[in-house]
Amino acid sequence: MSSIALLPDDGRSRGLYLDNKILPDNYMADFTLLGFVVDDYQLAVRLLRDNGYRLSKQPGGTDIHFHSPESLIRIRSLLRTHGIGCDISDVADTLYQA
Repeated sequence: MSSIALLPDDGRSRGLYLDNKILPDNYMADFTLLGFVVDDYQLAVRLLRDNGYRLSKQPGGTDIHFHSPESLIRIRSLLRTHGIGCDISDVADTLYQA
């Protein structure tokens, strides 16, 4: 089973979430941590939980557990169908800014 981040659309939450993640040794060469960044975080959490997704609360966000890549398409569709603005993006994009 894999997991993907669910985070509110703000930098502070990303920072809190990343504080508890272990970076690979070569993260400055190539490190990406994908996640769903949403404009209504609380509604997204309730919606996913109500639709049977297993969630793990994390500082700054939540991990969504899934079994297949197709699940990501279904998650995004579910969120958008219910009017939640949602992007899949690199949530570790602020770690290194040279």
